[in-house]
Amino acid sequence: MLLNRKIMLLIALVCLFLCVITLQDTYAKYTSAVNETTDISIARWRILVNDFDIRSNSSTTNLIVPEFNGDANIASGVIAPTATGTIELEVDATGTDLAFNYTISISNSVDSPVNDIRVNSCTLNSAPTTVNNGVLSGTIGLSNQRVNTFVCEIVWFDGTGENMNNAADTATTTLQDSVAKLSVVANFTQVGSATPTPSPTVTPEPNEP
Repeated sequence: MLLNRKIMLLIALVCLFLCVITLQDTYAKYTSAVNETTDISIARWRILVNDFDIRSNSSTTNLIVPEFNGDANIASGVIAPTATGTIELEVDATGTDLAFNYTISISNSVDSPVNDIRVNSCTLNSAPTTVNNGVLSGTIGLSNQRVNTFVCEIVWFDGTGENMNNAADTATTTLQDSVAKLSVVANFTQVGSATPTPSPTVTPEPNEP
């Protein structure tokens, strides 16, 4: 009887020992799995418009300065009816890992004494691009180049359908702050996203006429 009890006790100890080893092995596998991590980088979103970071969601002036080279009848560096010039916008998306849509609107500023500045045409990286009533729109995909330059020709329109008559044109030269202003609003949205990203409104100021 005593021998049987000893045998039973030995068997019980062996079973307990095997059980402990099995539990330790299972726990070790479990904790090993928990400690493993996977690093997935968050996509970057940083677009610069003429070196201005759109993420700050603010406004600025003189970010874009139109250039007026003049012609046989109008001196360079000033504007007058029929004068033409250019606006250049560099959109730098090298810090962005996403495809995005853009909408760029160019219009006369509400506080500008000259409200007959219009966009004649625009190019994207020297190639003609569509502009409708001063609005450009399109998509920059991941396969497209990451730095893109828009150049728009603007003109002080003078003719049928103008907003200002000759008297109003002349009156602008008598103002103390006779500066034409344009409002340039650039909006960028991640492709597939319904929420537009913050973007600045910029008001470039041409030289005095």
